[in-house]
Amino acid sequence: MKKIDFKNIRFGLALSHAAMDPASVQDFLTPGTFDAIEVPAECFLHRDAEFLRRLASCKFKVVRAGHLMEPDLTRNIPFLSENYRRDFAEQASIMVGTLAAAGVSGAFLGLDIRRILGDDTAEKTALEIVHRLAPALRRNRFELLIPYRIPFKSEREIMTTQLMGRFMRGTLSPQVKLSLEIHPFEVKPEEDRPGLLGMLGCEAHQAVLIYDADSGLHISTTQLRPWAELLEQRLFRGPYLLCPRSIRNRMAIPESDLFAKVVSDLRNE
Repeated sequence: MKKIDFKNIRFGLALSHAAMDPASVQDFLTPGTFDAIEVPAECFLHRDAEFLRRLASCKFKVVRAGHLMEPDLTRNIPFLSENYRRDFAEQASIMVGTLAAAGVSGAFLGLDIRRILGDDTAEKTALEIVHRLAPALRRNRFELLIPYRIPFKSEREIMTTQLMGRFMRGTLSPQVKLSLEIHPFEVKPEEDRPGLLGMLGCEAHQAVLIYDADSGLHISTTQLRPWAELLEQRLFRGPYLLCPRSIRNRMAIPESDLFAKVVSDLRNE
């Protein structure tokens, strides 16, 4: 296998995935190893001059804004009436324009994929919502990221990677991509990583590494490298974003420091 040139891959922090308090985001806006960041959308809505100045000083190559719309509503919207779905799409389109004007390149739409895949009606209505967002995405050159969990968890026996691939093709938009939510410590050594991913790496423009930092787990090259090697075969170039979950995000700074060292080591191999 061709050696990966990690200097050409982007790495950063998924502060929105970690449910970071917007007031604490500035603690992570320091120029250095990371060239990508995902922060809560609220950070951009108030046009805080100091926040925008600090963000600009970091010169991130990728800036994303976490949840495009309120998570609980987004998870349930495909199962609500047409009026709710139409209003949701209208408000989400407005949000796309607002975030794009603030310099944000994309955000994710947290659909409940576990409920949607394999339910023909739910898939159809979810795709209708995405189609209604397409003009705003195209007009603002904005990426909409759909989350897909690895390993996938569902009470139903469904061919998840195939169904997810079908759903992505059904979006009919090059600006709709996957956010791979990778839980590396939940994947057993004997599990088939290529089978868990399928061809979805070709549809992905983001990979988020999620783990419970309170339980003593720490990110390392051992967890990152196998996924990077697999995704390299799908021509994936990141970003890889870190999401160490902990109570009150008390482990966020030490884990981000550790990730910075992991990234530095990979780039200096």
